[in-house]
Amino acid sequence: MANLIKNGDFSQQGTHWVSNPSDVKFVTGHCIVETPHSISQEVLTGEGGGGTFMLSARMKTLAGFAGRITVQPVPTGEPVYLNVAGGQDWTVKSEKFTTQISTLKFTVKLESNDGTNGEYGSYFGDVTLSKLL
Repeated sequence: MANLIKNGDFSQQGTHWVSNPSDVKFVTGHCIVETPHSISQEVLTGEGGGGTFMLSARMKTLAGFAGRITVQPVPTGEPVYLNVAGGQDWTVKSEKFTTQISTLKFTVKLESNDGTNGEYGSYFGDVTLSKLL
């Protein structure tokens, strides 16, 4: 299954991701997002529009922080979330979901949604969004 997310392994630092450079650090194989900020990417659904997809990622947080990945179908649809609570060592999270045929793309957002403002505590790696057959 091909990854629809470009540079989901962060091997090219912030290439293909929209972010304020002071809000994120790129380290080999992952990124660290500062609270309360995020990075994002617009991702096309591929041939045929909607369908069934698999979202997965490695996620980690320091104590007192939380992280979230949101996949928002565009133009309409319910968002899909992967959450990781505070003090969590590297773990792989995944979610299978289905979207309407009218779905053209997704907005994928990685955010540090809890923790001490101005500090880095939410880690993300190997972010993958694949269309299932």
